Amino acid sequence: MFFLWLGLTLLAAIYFITVRLTSFDPNMNLVGRDSSSVIRQIRKIEELESVNLSNTIIHFTSNNCSCTQYSREHKTSINKKAKLDGFSVININLPSGLLTIIPSTPSILILSEAESLLYFGPYSVGLACSQSNGYVESVLQNYAQGFNSDLIISDVKGCYCNI
Repeated sequence: MFFLWLGLTLLAAIYFITVRLTSFDPNMNLVGRDSSSVIRQIRKIEELESVNLSNTIIHFTSNNCSCTQYSREHKTSINKKAKLDGFSVININLPSGLLTIIPSTPSILILSEAESLLYFGPYSVGLACSQSNGYVESVLQNYAQGFNSDLIISDVKGCYCNI
């Protein structure tokens, strides 16, 4: 009886974990895109059309995305480091149904001083979207050491809300 209970509990846990994992780019909008085309598309968002994006981090969220709560602490940590490193921070809340290159939220775009892409994608991967399995800190650290990663992450699963 115990093994039956254990087996059912394990199956239930696997089911609920699998249901919560979503592909960041399910329609493969970012596959084969180069960084300049991604930036051009993102610039079409009204709030970003005429903004200087030199050394800028843009956080993308959407209304009613339950995954945003899991990335709040990570986002705060990123903002603290970014501001110390001289980055501006912009928060964009994307309305439902907006046609954009951004496949899911929460997501982040990091641009260099020359407005070239350093990173675009999710904060991290996995269920909790925690700092321990993220890319952003590595990108910022590498940029501070003179490296431009030009990194677009799209083929990952985690807690994301598709647009």
